[in-house]
Amino acid sequence: LPPLPRRGSGYWSEPMMGICIVGVLSAMLVSVTQGMAMAAATGQVGGPQVAQVRTGSVILIWAEALTAVLCTLFLLFAGAGVIRRSPATCYPIPDEVQERLTSGRSLDGLKNIRGENGESYCVRCCLWRPCKEDGKVHHCNVCQRCVRGFDHHCGVFGRCIVRGNMPCFGVLIGMMFAGMVTAMVAVTASAGVDTGV
Repeated sequence: LPPLPRRGSGYWSEPMMGICIVGVLSAMLVSVTQGMAMAAATGQVGGPQVAQVRTGSVILIWAEALTAVLCTLFLLFAGAGVIRRSPATCYPIPDEVQERLTSGRSLDGLKNIRGENGESYCVRCCLWRPCKEDGKVHHCNVCQRCVRGFDHHCGVFGRCIVRGNMPCFGVLIGMMFAGMVTAMVAVTASAGVDTGV
């Protein structure tokens, strides 16, 4: 079989945007929360309940930042939904593809080939893809791979969002909002601190 298609340039460049967004937002929200909690602690604002809120918000913001980093790593490196080449997915090779490969001709211009049971043969990846009943199957032009359970290609993280990584993608977005709420709670709990300015 010929080698798999080369990944599109976005596959390598787009994740930098996601890494920067997660890194910068995590650092900002942790800094604000930790800074407010420390300022309030040195100013001895509030009673024991306020101190518990400050401590809780610091623990929570670190947990949220760690969760966001882990979700980002999963999105970037897990390869969720990618249909891998194997004897089961590559064979039997359709006659037209076999003829072109044997004669050394390119597969360019050849359309995907429908199978007998609703599956299709991707002429770019040279593998059989399951039928649509197994979820949307798609060849991503950026990732240059066929994926199962396709939802969309995320231009921020440079990866396909599929059924296998969708919960992680949702949690990652949720962590941004949770982090903002946690930081606002820390600021509110620290209100009234006399910083001496």
